[in-house]
Amino acid sequence: GHRLVDKEGIINPKAFYNYLSAWATNDALAYGASQGNLKPQPQRWIHSPEDVQLEIKKSSPLVYTQLPFYLSGLSDTDCITTLIMSVRELCLKYEAKGLPNFPSGIPFLFWEQYLYLRTSLLLALACALAAVFVVR
Repeated sequence: GHRLVDKEGIINPKAFYNYLSAWATNDALAYGASQGNLKPQPQRWIHSPEDVQLEIKKSSPLVYTQLPFYLSGLSDTDCITTLIMSVRELCLKYEAKGLPNFPSGIPFLFWEQYLYLRTSLLLALACALAAVFVVR
């Protein structure tokens, strides 16, 4: 039989845009609560009990998608940095498959800048010291 998601967690590519139409207009809690921003907007499809064919029109291919992260249980810096590194690793995996993406949300907007702060400060200090001694 056909499965919505395969063993690797990938939605059936041939049916993805049909599923997207149904999800965006019939699963109001999931799509609405996700605060998803999909461009172009998915095709509207409203299920009717009289519709025995279940013909769901495909949505247009997405050119932009924004889905925020909702995270809990991040109690200390180690948890947060582990999360950021794990998500970045996952993003790179999908970028290698041709799906450019960029995570967003408080951990990425606020905390990520601190991941390489020591390295950046040491580099800035080295440049400043080099400038002082080279100019002399």
